Amino acid sequence: MKILSLIKQEKIFTIIFFFSLISSLRTLILPLQGDELTYAMISDNILTGKYYQVNYPSTVTPIIPFIMSFFKVNSFPHLGFILNKLFNIGLMFFGFRFAYLFFKEQKLNQRVILSILAITATNTIGIAFFPSLYPESILFFCFWGFMYYFNSELNTNTFLKTFIFFLLLSITRYLYLILGLLVVYKFYQHFKHRDRKSIYKLITYSTILALPLLFWFKYVYFIEMQNLSEISYFNRFKTDNQLLYNIKAGLGLIQHHEVSRINGIPAFVSLFIPITGFRNYIFSTLLIFAFIYGYLKKMKTEGLKILLTSIILLMTGLILAGTGFSRYWLILLPGFFLGYYLLATKFKVKDEWFIYASQFICFIYITNELRLDYLILTKIL
Repeated sequence: MKILSLIKQEKIFTIIFFFSLISSLRTLILPLQGDELTYAMISDNILTGKYYQVNYPSTVTPIIPFIMSFFKVNSFPHLGFILNKLFNIGLMFFGFRFAYLFFKEQKLNQRVILSILAITATNTIGIAFFPSLYPESILFFCFWGFMYYFNSELNTNTFLKTFIFFLLLSITRYLYLILGLLVVYKFYQHFKHRDRKSIYKLITYSTILALPLLFWFKYVYFIEMQNLSEISYFNRFKTDNQLLYNIKAGLGLIQHHEVSRINGIPAFVSLFIPITGFRNYIFSTLLIFAFIYGYLKKMKTEGLKILLTSIILLMTGLILAGTGFSRYWLILLPGFFLGYYLLATKFKVKDEWFIYASQFICFIYITNELRLDYLILTKIL
């Protein structure tokens, strides 16, 4: 009933989310491309008992290939892909729910929250990747689930839920292991405020939950040390002075040899401007400093401090890894927009103006997506 009343009350936002969903559904008729093909080949081999891409073991993170294997339909492969994409769309909406609940806990205006989520839902990169077979929808769902439970009441149940989301993030994209620093901090809070019996219980359950991750990393270590991997994320760390090289690539000072264009910081602006391949160092740097400045000046809750810390940790991790595609930041997009909202309030901009501006941007995005829908449908049909 609450959702129905919200739909009746917020008709403009309902229209925005509806058109976002419609454009997202176009991925159901698109063929696999890029990394999706890699995941598909690995998932096929999983069903024969081998974690290979073609002829040799792989250390690609396992969540996506295993999910694809679950939805595999041998007699009609495209049906399996459609079901998998619908599953990802479902995860995306649950991710929006977690983000909504998290922001609600920070005492934000409900219409401001809807504005932030609406801009995220209509974002060009979001519409392209959330419903696809890339890991973005799973990461979005898990990251905001992690944030919500991390900032919930301090008890064993919420810690274990936080820990589960952390584990899922880590075996979906290795970069998210950096959030383990926050998990350690959360455990320390429990250690200070909980009794010995609760701590023992927490350690026992956490160890059991972590076993699959530990076995996976034992496998990754063996394959990488023996140089047996057919496709690996870790090759970028195996040459001399590679850390310095990766930092330069992550900062966008050079183009990494594994990609076709400069990424890192210059690509940040393309998360907001729907122009394919757009790069600009100055605009990107200003946008990054702007959202951080918003948090630093108007950050009032512990939850916002944790959110900013998480964003900075992940962005630093991307720099150290020498990467930073626009879609890598997609999961953090509501956090970026919240920073811009906080910056606007610093300059006495009323909530109504932020809401109207957000709705205006959403309709610009929607217009662009309807154009793309038409071009794609006419090309396919």
